[in-house]
This record gives sequence, structure tokens and C-alpha cells, in this order.
Amino acid sequence: MRAAILRSVALARPLARSLRFPVQYAPLTRLSTQVAATSSENSAEPQESTGEIKVSRWTPRSRRSGVIGRKMGMMQLWDDWGEVKLVTVLEVDSIVTKVGDGLTSLGFAQLQMAGFEKSSFNTKGPQMGEFKKLGIPPKAKLWGFQVTSDALLPVGLKMDVRHFFPGQYVDVQGKTKGKGFQGVMKRHGFGGQAKTHGVSKTHRHLGSTGGCQNPGRVFKGKKMPGNMGNKTQTAQCLQVYRIDVERNLLFVSGSVPGATGDFVKISDAKRRPFDPENPPPFPTFIPTGDTDTPAILEIPPAAKDPFDD
Repeated sequence: MRAAILRSVALARPLARSLRFPVQYAPLTRLSTQVAATSSENSAEPQESTGEIKVSRWTPRSRRSGVIGRKMGMMQLWDDWGEVKLVTVLEVDSIVTKVGDGLTSLGFAQLQMAGFEKSSFNTKGPQMGEFKKLGIPPKAKLWGFQVTSDALLPVGLKMDVRHFFPGQYVDVQGKTKGKGFQGVMKRHGFGGQAKTHGVSKTHRHLGSTGGCQNPGRVFKGKKMPGNMGNKTQTAQCLQVYRIDVERNLLFVSGSVPGATGDFVKISDAKRRPFDPENPPPFPTFIPTGDTDTPAILEIPPAAKDPFDD
């Protein structure tokens, strides 16, 4: 009897898989071929938006949307005077996928951005349906941005790297490299205990963690061993040094949290507001098809030689 039951179960499993497989995965297969054809035809052209951009005048109270980027690495650049500039290269790829209803408690509207393609087999069904409605391939990263009501963008708009301009300051948010469980000397920079006689195998220990009967507990926030890294961090006020229009690359001065290949969130710097006499493209840069635009935009060199004493 037991053998007959096991035999029937073994025969039923392939039949169940054959019945379940087309229902679950056939739409994704058809969609993947359709998306591949669409992406190959329009890979170099921006996606057409489903609405018109409402161009308005920038004000100091306006907040523009940010973009999704990917850290490509760091490199050195030299200006005309021969001064070296240490920059981080960020690849920009963002498209508006959703506009939130209503405003937040602080009076901001919400936009959802998607960026960087990924395989359709690694995309969940509900997300695949959303991308299918927009007619775009599945994206690897989704991020939300808070903007003012005058900076809303239509769904389906592909962001241009000229959303920023050379010389402005940006905030780049990412996840730091994970270091695992570390001690206090590496995690907090403790000096350690003495390395002479009298210290018995506690050279790298943290030492005392508090008092005895008074207060009778360890204060919250005490620096102790624990997990290091893998936390969200924002590098503020990084200056945009160069923009590569053809390859959608952004060169920012300084370092950016995260490893090479990690996704980052790029937005206008909050602590370095724009000059009212030199406002940014608002609500974003709108390509006009002008072929005279230079492929490389860069900060002009300093008028005075930095090496001249």
C-alpha cells in the first residue's frame, strides 16, 4: 500500500509541474522577448513619456527630483594647470515609473524612479506587470524621491544626466561596505590596552563598560564590538566636476559610500542651495535635439595658477 501511494505521488508531480509552469512563467517569457526587441531598438533613445512636462519657474523653495546611479569606481583627472582631481564616476539611469497621490505631512509630492535593467527571470510577477504597462524592460532598482508640487514629472520620462550641471553640489546616498563583526579597535578606533607585563590576553579588549552599583547598568549607545558597515550613509556636498553626455556619466569630487557596482541615490545638495542668478534646469533638463551640445561638460579651470606662490 505504501509503495502504491509513493508511486502515484511520483507520477503526479511531473503532471502538476507541467500544468503549473505555463500559467506562471509563460507571460514572463513572452514579455521578455517583447522587451528585448524594444530595448534593442530604442536602447540609445530616451523613452517617450506618457504626459507633458509642466515647465515652471524655479524658486528657492523648490525641490527637484534626484536620480538613480551606479558607482563605477574612482579615478584621477588633471585640469589645465596640472592640478590633480580625485573623482568618483557614477553612471546615471533613471526613468519615472509612478507619481504618488496627494502630499506628505511636510507638503511634498512623491516620485518613484527605476533604473538599470535586469533579467526578467529574476523579477517578481507584480513588478513585471508594472513594467509591462510602461513598456520598459524590468529594472533592478526602485527608489522614491520627495519633490515639491511644481517639480512633478510625467510617468515614463527618462532622466538625462544633464539634470545636473558642472559646478553644482550633490548629495550621494549609498550603503557602506560590510565589514562583519569587528572589535572596538577597528570599529571605533580604540587604542587598546597596554602591551606590557600585567595585561593578560586583553590587549585588544574594550575594558570597563560602566560603573558598579551606581548606575548599575550600561548606558545606551556604549561603544562596543558589533557589526560594522552595511549601513546607509550620505556623502554631502560633492561637487560635480565633469559630465559625459554620451555615456551618461557623472564625475563628482571625492569619495562615495559603497563598493564598485553598488546603486546610489543622487540628489541636489541640501546644505549648498542654488544661486538664484544661476538656477538649475527645472523641473529637469529637457533635450531639444540640438546637435551642437558638447559631449563633455566640465568646470572651467581656475583663472589663477594654483601653484603660483
